Amino acid sequence: MKKIYYLLSLLLLMLSSTTYAGLSILLVHDNNADITRVEVIKTAIVNSGNTFTLYDAVVEGSSPSYVLMSGFDLVVWYTGNDYAGLYFWNGNETDNEGVKQYIDNGGMLWIQGLDFMFDRYSEVPYDFMEGDFVKEYMGINQYFAQSHVDDGLYSDGVSQLDLANGNNIFTMTPLLWTYETMWYVDAYLPSDLEDGVYKMGPAGYDFENYYSVVYHEKGEGKVLTCAFETARFDTQESCDNFIAEGLTYFSQFSSGTGVPVESIEIYGAGNATTITEDGGTLQMFVNVLPEDATIQAVTWSVTNGTGYAFIDNTGLLTATGTSIGNGTVWVKATSFDGTNISDSLEVTISNQTNNPEFEVLLVNDNSNGVDRYLVIDTTLLNLGYNYDIYNTVNTGISPDFGLLSNYDMVIWYTGNNGVNLKLWDISDTNNYKFNQALMNYINHNGNVWVQGLDFMYDIVGGAPDAFGTGQFIYDYMGISNYVAQSYVDDDALGVPMLNVAANDISTINPISWVYETMWYVDALEISSSAHGMYKMGPTGYVFDDYYSALYKQIPNKGFIISWAFETARIDTRANTEAIFDEVLTYVKDHSGTGINEWNNDKAKITAAYPNPAEVVSTVTYNLHQAAQIQFELHDITGRIIYSQNLGYLQAGEQSIELNKNTLNLNGGIYLYTLSIDTERFTGKLIFN
Repeated sequence: MKKIYYLLSLLLLMLSSTTYAGLSILLVHDNNADITRVEVIKTAIVNSGNTFTLYDAVVEGSSPSYVLMSGFDLVVWYTGNDYAGLYFWNGNETDNEGVKQYIDNGGMLWIQGLDFMFDRYSEVPYDFMEGDFVKEYMGINQYFAQSHVDDGLYSDGVSQLDLANGNNIFTMTPLLWTYETMWYVDAYLPSDLEDGVYKMGPAGYDFENYYSVVYHEKGEGKVLTCAFETARFDTQESCDNFIAEGLTYFSQFSSGTGVPVESIEIYGAGNATTITEDGGTLQMFVNVLPEDATIQAVTWSVTNGTGYAFIDNTGLLTATGTSIGNGTVWVKATSFDGTNISDSLEVTISNQTNNPEFEVLLVNDNSNGVDRYLVIDTTLLNLGYNYDIYNTVNTGISPDFGLLSNYDMVIWYTGNNGVNLKLWDISDTNNYKFNQALMNYINHNGNVWVQGLDFMYDIVGGAPDAFGTGQFIYDYMGISNYVAQSYVDDDALGVPMLNVAANDISTINPISWVYETMWYVDALEISSSAHGMYKMGPTGYVFDDYYSALYKQIPNKGFIISWAFETARIDTRANTEAIFDEVLTYVKDHSGTGINEWNNDKAKITAAYPNPAEVVSTVTYNLHQAAQIQFELHDITGRIIYSQNLGYLQAGEQSIELNKNTLNLNGGIYLYTLSIDTERFTGKLIFN
């Protein structure tokens, strides 16, 4: 069985000028706690008269390489208010060798944000020894304390920073915030007190003798450390002035005008332009000219022509392993230096299978415990399912509708994450719903199993919260009340187990954890059209009347199964597999390439047959009463490729014949909609 790890193309904002004279800046966005705050820093750089290139470590799931950083005079590394899994420490709390090499070769680094030290050194005070990165490269002897956490007199945080004597970088003093005080600002003792730039203040503050801004030179390399949230100055103007002063200082050491990219030539390994293996790959390469171009890096993207494929940030092109991938795609490489020089190459993909078996897509949307999804991965593997994995933690975005429509079921795993989930569309705060691609998938008979802690908390905050008719959470998910959470609302106990309720899917009882109790499990009331699967337990537990697992069949659409607990923390692997097997077997037996039959007071409809089809497939429907009929056929992007208004038809049996040759269709997956007055029936059709 193959597994394809989908990594979409590198998502980078290109704001550098075409000549990038003066200071060349790489802005690294490393704040997954609030992905919008970096906009303040972008604005400040632009307002200073400089330009920059953005590397989004949150999207990429990695640190920029030394090769990439080496093309820039200055790397501004922004961690904002994030404190966990920072790519400044490689995402695993280790020295970043690329950063060290960049500084060793004369690079300039300006790191700014809260808690980047806490991410690696969670206890204070912490003394650094000779050879430690923090001492040798950042010039810090001791990480002494944090505001709010360790201050006494001013226990609500540090109210300002005061400029130190002898500083030759900044003139602004004091530094003030949008808040009365700022929490989690670090108190440092520099290796050389002359390296201290800003002290904590005002006079009399507990840590007034310690610094939160330190400047250090290591050979020709230069490091400016700002251990506060630069996107939370009191005004944008203050942020602009601070950033401008820092950039002015660094600009005196810039290399001047860089050498821009003039041309790019793209080619496949061995000059190949085909993928013929089912689910195969082709490594793409580029020649960047001139050879002394300052920034040699490129970004990769793929434009789907008649086929479908995916490319990662290394240029590895991967076929889908399904018939939808057959055809041609255009692979594109674009210069990273802002010149936007690019080249494209057409790649032909063949021999991808239809694979009409039950297909599962596991979406990992858990950036809090980035490897927990591997428990689900192993479970699917051991159960023998055909599945692929899409990791939003790496891509930074949700899978699109075209990708989702390849699968009979999507397991959307949020794990123990409760913030910034890609699961939700947050544009309408009165009616939160799944992201648009996932909504389209469900509306076209797709089946979704959401599982994890805090996916409700991510959008509505703490319990309680009620939902009603007209809201997605009620109409689609079948949740009428978000009543409480274990641990938060049960006097810090946590729920010991879940007890099975009478339902058609699950029988395993009880569900227990690797912990004695599980925290943050939701207690839910369900609508009359939903089906409860597991209640909180044991009997006598404060929320034992409420469900934490339920499912709902949306009429003429797919299933939504909602499990508000951490499935990767079920007590044993054997139990995990047994529990998953019951759910997946049920969905497999009740789904496929489209429901076999749909019947209501207006019509009885039989889904397309045969399916898959070689040339001809037929949708049959029997009208119980006269109705207005409209038929549409869509490709996987949602584009209408065939439409027929059948008009007002009388009661009786009717059929629509779809001929692959007549409609000039390629082999692949298609979606169709049959509208009967205002009601819509949707299905999926595969042509070989």
